Amino acid sequence: MKRPRGRPPRAETPFSRDDIVEAALDLLDREGADALTMRALAERLGINPMTIHHHFGGRDGLIGAMSEAVYAQVTVSESGTPIERIGGLLRAYHAQVLRHPALTMLIFSRPTVFPQQAERITDEISALLAEVGLLDDRAPLWRDILVDFTHGSALATAMSGDDSDSGSHKDQGFTMALRELLMGLG
Repeated sequence: MKRPRGRPPRAETPFSRDDIVEAALDLLDREGADALTMRALAERLGINPMTIHHHFGGRDGLIGAMSEAVYAQVTVSESGTPIERIGGLLRAYHAQVLRHPALTMLIFSRPTVFPQQAERITDEISALLAEVGLLDDRAPLWRDILVDFTHGSALATAMSGDDSDSGSHKDQGFTMALRELLMGLG
């Protein structure tokens, strides 16, 4: 079959970058990382796969944009003690990893796609640990312990597949363990 010349026909409704990111997150959350292809996403949106490439430059660019959208919602409170603020930031981060575990796993599997928002979050934790008064050699260790604990807890909960336990009970377990860890800082 011979391809027609010229540009492909336009979709009836143009899709913004945000529309594509939202659809990609939905596809990833519902069907998993293997299902997230440019072709599958384009079919879902009724657009040409090159439209996605145009907006993001490829799969890594799309994953980066998805990460930025998800983790931009994780913010630190301006009020409270540094330890309370670290706790709030990590609970918000935990909630996003729990909502989008496949995205977190994609980021882990593609080191070139380290989102700026993730860097911002770790920088904020480091700054708050400095406010707590941790010495320079302990602050990076505690930052890594707290972030790794948060990742592990959220991913283990998401991957358990046990829907019999309520979400709030699972969050309560994370919150209680986080509180214990943070008490070690004080």
